[in-house]
Amino acid sequence: MNIPYKTRQLYPDELRFLKALATKKSKERFDKIKFYHFVIAGFLAIALTCVAIITNIGFLRFLFGTIAVFAYGFIILAPFEIYKARRKNKSFVNDLSKFVDKGTVDTYLINAKRIAVAEEHEDEGDLFIIELDTYKVLYLWDYDYNLRKKFPCLDFEIYEEKFFKVTGRQVYPLSAPVKAMVIDKKSKWNYMRKIGAPGHLETQIINFDDLMADYNSCV
Repeated sequence: MNIPYKTRQLYPDELRFLKALATKKSKERFDKIKFYHFVIAGFLAIALTCVAIITNIGFLRFLFGTIAVFAYGFIILAPFEIYKARRKNKSFVNDLSKFVDKGTVDTYLINAKRIAVAEEHEDEGDLFIIELDTYKVLYLWDYDYNLRKKFPCLDFEIYEEKFFKVTGRQVYPLSAPVKAMVIDKKSKWNYMRKIGAPGHLETQIINFDDLMADYNSCV
C-alpha cells in the first residue's frame, strides 16, 4: 500500500522517549571483554596446541585441538564482533538523534469504525483488521507483540517505517483502548491457508461484516 504519510511535529512525550533512548544507548559499553581475556586465550591456545601435537591418544588430540581452535577463533573474531556492535550502536544513536534534531515524524492518521483481531496461531503474529469505511479495511500485523498495551483503539497514527525500525513503536494511540472483535485462531489459520495472508498495511475493498463472516466460516 502506498500510504499517504503526513509530516507533523513530534509530541513532547515522543521527544522525551527519543532522548531517553538515545542517552541509554549511548551509554552502552562494549568493554566486557578485557585485554587479559585475549592473553589467557592466547596462552590456552598455544598450550593446548602443544599438548595436542605431543599426545599419542587420538581422542585427547581431537579434544585439545578443538579447544585450541576455539581459543584462536576467539582471539581473531572477538575484536571484529565488538567493532560491529559499536558501529551498529553508533548508527542507531545517530538515527535517534536525527529524529530529535529534525523534530518531525511522518505518520498516517487512522479514524477506524471497528477493529477485529486474529491472534497468532503459531508464530506469525497478531493480525488486526481495521474498518476504515463501509467497504474498505486495513490489515495491520503485530509481528513483535508491541501493540498490546494501548491498542487497539479507534483513533491512532501509524508511524513511518524508519521511525518504527528505530524505536520499535508502530502506532501512536489518540483515543482510549477499545475491545476488538476476536477471530478464532484456527479460523484465521484456515482462512490464510485458503486465501493467503494479507500484507502488512495492505488495504482491501470489502465489507467488514462480510470479511468477518468469511473468517468465521473457516473453522
